[in-house]
Amino acid sequence: MWKKYLDKFMSIPRDRWILALLCGILLLVLTVPLPGGLQSGQNTEKKERESEEIAQTGEDTEQRLENILSRLEGAGRVKVMITQRTGSEKVVEKDSPSQERTEQQEESGMTRSSTDKSVQESTIYTRSGDGSEIPYVTLEIAPQIEGVLVLAQGGGNPVVVKNITEAVMALFGLDAHKIKVMKMQ
Repeated sequence: MWKKYLDKFMSIPRDRWILALLCGILLLVLTVPLPGGLQSGQNTEKKERESEEIAQTGEDTEQRLENILSRLEGAGRVKVMITQRTGSEKVVEKDSPSQERTEQQEESGMTRSSTDKSVQESTIYTRSGDGSEIPYVTLEIAPQIEGVLVLAQGGGNPVVVKNITEAVMALFGLDAHKIKVMKMQ
């Protein structure tokens, strides 16, 4: 039984063997990851780091607000939660060289001119210590705060609630209806 298959296998012409070998090599080459694939993985890691930085910035802001509000007379222990509409945004430096070209044509006594303007924008990069290029950030826009919840031991006292609300309004430029102060258990 096996002899029949072995004879059939051995009768395959040499050019088909070569073709099968080349196809196998091609499949191997296509499945090997390229160095560019590492960059997309690095981009994913970079995005994860940025989102962690945004979360950390929000937590830092909450902690700083808790520290300052807990020192407010009558507030007692304070816990703060801040919701953000957007994350922080970084504005990168762009190089924008422009070119202007004017053409004049004369046809049957009339002059016709046309102007072409072109602007090419490219991002300016700086090199980090490990040799990678990082866009040069000129401005970082803080996240937009949607609302603030404050739990305070003195949250049952209307004067304390008013003072906390006014402090948060002054710090974040929020309207009073976006700030809720409640009594902590």
